[in-house]
Amino acid sequence: MMRIWAWPVVLALLTAGGLAAGLVSDGLGDVAAWIGLGIPVAVCLGCSLRRRA
Repeated sequence: MMRIWAWPVVLALLTAGGLAAGLVSDGLGDVAAWIGLGIPVAVCLGCSLRRRA
């Protein structure tokens, strides 16, 4: 079961951490927000482009 849910849980935690960092902090928190929100978007784009090819 954990094998199926491992990556979705990781992406959800990155998204939640990125949203929290973007709302609460400044400076390095903005960088953490960009990273936390950018990685899930990049993974989704990569998966969608790979499926089309």
